[in-house]
Amino acid sequence: MTTITSGHSTKSVTPDPAQVELILSQVESLPTLPAVAMRLLECTTDEKSSARDVIDLVESDPSLSAKILSVANRADTGTAVDAVDRAVVLLGFDAVRNLVLSIQVFETFAHRVEKTSSGFDRVGFWKHSLAVGCAARLLAEMKQAVEAPSDASIPKPEEAFICGLLHDLGKVVLDACFPQSYARVIDKVEAWRGCIADEERAIFGVDHTLAGRRLALYWKLPAMIAECIWLHHHAPESTPTRIAYPAHVAIVQVADRLVRQMRIGYSGNYQFQDYGVEAVASLGLSDEVLGRVTSALPDMIEARAEMLGLERVTSKMVYQETLTQANAELARVNAILASTNRRLKQRSHCFDALCALNGGLGQEPSHEEVLRAAVRAVRLVTADIPMAAVGISLSRSLVIGTASERVGKKACQEVFPLALAEKLLDEADTGEVVLPISRLPGSLADRLTDLLGMPPARCWSIRDRSKWVGALVTSGETTVDVDESIRVLLASIASWLKVAEAGSVARQLNEELAEMNRRFVDSRNEVARIRSLAMVGEMAAGAAHELNNPLAVISGRAQLIARSGHEDVCRPAEVVVENAHRASVIVNELMDFAKPAPPQASEWSIAKLLGEVRRSWLEKNVLTENQFRLDLSDDTVKVCADESQMRMLFDEVIRNAVEAMRDHSAALLIVNCRTDVTDDRVVIRIEDNGCGMTPDVLERATDPFFSHRPAGRGRGLGLSRAARYAEINGGRIRLSSRAGEGTTVLVELPVAVSGDVA
Repeated sequence: MTTITSGHSTKSVTPDPAQVELILSQVESLPTLPAVAMRLLECTTDEKSSARDVIDLVESDPSLSAKILSVANRADTGTAVDAVDRAVVLLGFDAVRNLVLSIQVFETFAHRVEKTSSGFDRVGFWKHSLAVGCAARLLAEMKQAVEAPSDASIPKPEEAFICGLLHDLGKVVLDACFPQSYARVIDKVEAWRGCIADEERAIFGVDHTLAGRRLALYWKLPAMIAECIWLHHHAPESTPTRIAYPAHVAIVQVADRLVRQMRIGYSGNYQFQDYGVEAVASLGLSDEVLGRVTSALPDMIEARAEMLGLERVTSKMVYQETLTQANAELARVNAILASTNRRLKQRSHCFDALCALNGGLGQEPSHEEVLRAAVRAVRLVTADIPMAAVGISLSRSLVIGTASERVGKKACQEVFPLALAEKLLDEADTGEVVLPISRLPGSLADRLTDLLGMPPARCWSIRDRSKWVGALVTSGETTVDVDESIRVLLASIASWLKVAEAGSVARQLNEELAEMNRRFVDSRNEVARIRSLAMVGEMAAGAAHELNNPLAVISGRAQLIARSGHEDVCRPAEVVVENAHRASVIVNELMDFAKPAPPQASEWSIAKLLGEVRRSWLEKNVLTENQFRLDLSDDTVKVCADESQMRMLFDEVIRNAVEAMRDHSAALLIVNCRTDVTDDRVVIRIEDNGCGMTPDVLERATDPFFSHRPAGRGRGLGLSRAARYAEINGGRIRLSSRAGEGTTVLVELPVAVSGDVA
């Protein structure tokens, strides 16, 4: 399983075995070890080889001979060594083999450039490798000092040195075979300060431990070196137990972590596990060993650097480089901490802003409330930058804008027509959050300038599922951290604007549903009334048709009897004729109510008609001039209706009012006229101070044949006939009454479109 590190997160992928094998096969394209090193390895592992064979191999290479003599003279022997044979005997076969091997490997890869084309710092890499080798040698010496030197499981110092020196050999292998891909590894490590092995596995599917192990096997290096290369990144507790050289591996593991903590050279691994003391204790050494190794390490690095042909490295330089790297790392950590603190502070402000936004709104906020809360919330993360929030409401066909407080002015809010934002609504979502002001429609930008008091500089789109629901405009620049906080707030603002829009739609639907329900009830009642009237009309028409002929016969026969001259018969016959005539009138009224004559609409002055109706009633002496008042607010209004039917309508209404005021000592009837606010209707108001009606009587006042008067005082067709006349002429009658307080009748008629009063 391979762990890929990207940014601050990691994900695991399974490497392709074929790809891994293809990469590892490139190891065989690298140059082999020099002939001297290969022959020396064969010689030191052959039981038939003698010291003379080793001496001859070393002496065949003058440069190698000089370096062996230098190492022998640095050994604490007390005598000077000037011959190779004495040096070989003094150092021993294993030490000479490891020294030659380390020198030859270094010379194979240590090109005289500080950094390769991939950016891999090879000089720093060899310094780190040399430091690990020296630390491993020191740890091996100290382990031999506290345990039996004859113990074969204890690594020899020079064996520990060569294992530590070559532990990271796989890095130069990958760099040499894949320089461009390794450049990506270096860039990622430097960017995220992680472990180079993680990035190697992410890109190659294999890390430098496996690549180095494959090279060690290809070169036929000793097994102890191959195991240290392979397992040096493991923790002691996770290292396999079935290996041939566990002590060598453990020493290199501790040495590698110690050198990385001291920051000597370049390892590409910035992850420091603090288990050095425990690891040293697992080697059977005391915790004081780390301090002693740390103190002795710079001097040993200086001596071995010259042997390998590395540039001159003094102990002072090692200390200075360690201190410099530590200071640089500390400065970087401080910068990261400062940046992190700044971001945490900004995120704290963002959290406070979200709390303020969400906590300041109820369950069903309006667009205006959301925008006011949004401006207050954004101000918590942007300090004093003037800004305005805009919400788009399709249900209300409005664009609502809210500006923040600014110097000398309070927060303000305005509404604009939806047409100003139609261009935004038609715009496809490009994924951009921050847009140039030029993307805003010019008319909307002008209104926002007026709202802000200054031209806006930046526009933040507020979208819900790619659809514009609003915008946030600011007049100043913001920092990266502030931009991040605003983006978080925009999502919450968009959600709240969606809630506000949903609430607005729900309210409108509720209002429309209530209105439709009211209309349904009214229409249902109206249909029932019309059906009732139709049934009554059919019944009345049938009854009138059936009654007219008998009444005519009765009236005719009574008239003949009255002409006989007998006084005792004449008067009763006349009574019969009169009542037959009254019955005929009732029948005609029923016929007229059931099937009124179609209206003959014309244009005429309502003021003139009302004046004539008033005079006719005054002539009947049932009301005086003071009791019948006519107040006309507009005497030029013309009505389009059947004038004769309207005269009968007003007569019926006034007759009903007179009957209601019959027992009132101070009767008063007021008729006024005004034009409706829509200017296409005229309303005539007829008020009396009569006895009024109770609610149940008022409800049935316009029903046919309903009368609340004593029996014989009315047939119950007056107001119903008036309502029928108003209906067939495109008008209507409304009643308002309370018992003991009088009645008000509102007659609504259509206004004529053209013509003047004659």
